[in-house]
Amino acid sequence: MTANKDWDALSATWRQQEAPAIDVEALRLEARRRGRTLRRTVWLETGFTALVVAMCTLIALAPGSDGFERVLFGTLAGLMVAYQAYMVWLRRREWSETGLDATALLDLELRRCETTLYYWRFGMWSVLVLWLALYGFWLWLLAQDGEASRAAGLVGGLYINVLVIPAMGLYGLWRSNQARRRRERLRALREQARAP
Repeated sequence: MTANKDWDALSATWRQQEAPAIDVEALRLEARRRGRTLRRTVWLETGFTALVVAMCTLIALAPGSDGFERVLFGTLAGLMVAYQAYMVWLRRREWSETGLDATALLDLELRRCETTLYYWRFGMWSVLVLWLALYGFWLWLLAQDGEASRAAGLVGGLYINVLVIPAMGLYGLWRSNQARRRRERLRALREQARAP
């Protein structure tokens, strides 16, 4: 019986301890830093997309381009614009963290983590599907009579992406793991903030 009373006393003492308060200023600084990084990343992605779209458009509209090249590079440019527009739309609610209280900051940062996970999952599957479609198209061109020269033009891009896609996948996996760890830490902070 004495052991139970000791445990009860220890439990009562433990419950009376004050829980450490959430450092709202540190959370605000982290949210600001992450917001700056997010805005910079979106601007860089948008700039890179504009560059790629401009190159695809130049190739599609070049005087020496035939109908095949116009359709291929015009479609790639359209897909790039649609993808980047979707990514900017997806992140539109996460740009600003000014004027938020601790709970709203935690919710914003949790939303940023979820968006990061979705971004990499959607992006990698999209790139893989696009690459497989181009690979299938390349195989189809090889099977056509007289289309071997056009198929040869796709080989470089297909082979380069055999290296680029796994490298992007590893980077995306690393970023996703970071976001998952951060999400768990933020969830614990949110539970701490909700505790009486």
